[in-house]
Amino acid sequence: MITHKSRVIPSLDKFDISFRLTKIIDCKTEEYAEMIVDKLSRLKNTKFDNILIPEFDYSLEGVILTQEIEYIKGEKCGMIKKKYRDKIYKDLVEGDGDWTFNDFNFNNFIVVERLNQIYAIDFQSYNFMPSRQERQKLWDDNVRMNNTIYEYITRELPFRKKLT
Repeated sequence: MITHKSRVIPSLDKFDISFRLTKIIDCKTEEYAEMIVDKLSRLKNTKFDNILIPEFDYSLEGVILTQEIEYIKGEKCGMIKKKYRDKIYKDLVEGDGDWTFNDFNFNNFIVVERLNQIYAIDFQSYNFMPSRQERQKLWDDNVRMNNTIYEYITRELPFRKKLT
C-alpha cells in the first residue's frame, strides 16, 4: 500500500494516509459475474516484471460485484513517457503469459514518479489474449490514439510541459 504524508498539518509527519476506491458493478447475469470473478481471481495471482497491480479485494452478492481497490495517486503518463511506455510494452505485449491487459489507453496506467512505479488500473481490460500479433495491433492503434490526444492537449493547453 502506498502512503502519503498528510498536508493537513505539514509539521507533523506522523500521519500516513492511503486511499481506497469502491467500485460496484451490476453484472446483470450470473455468467458475466462469473467471468469477472475469474478475471479478478487470475489478476490477484499475476505478477509482471514492471507493471504493478493496486491492492484489491472483491466480493459477489448475486450479480453485484463490489471491488475495494487501492487508489493510486499519480500521473496518467505511463503511455506517454517513453521510459514507462517501453516497460508496459515489454510486460503486456511481449510478456509470456496468455493473460494480459489489452487496453493501452494512457488513462489506464498511473505512474508514481517518486517511487518509479507503474500501475495498471483498468481491471476490466485484463483478458485472455495469447496472440502476440493481436496484442501488437492493439498496441499500435492505442499508441497512435494516445499520441493524437497528447498532441491535441499540448497544443490546446500550452502550459502543459512535454512529458517524453
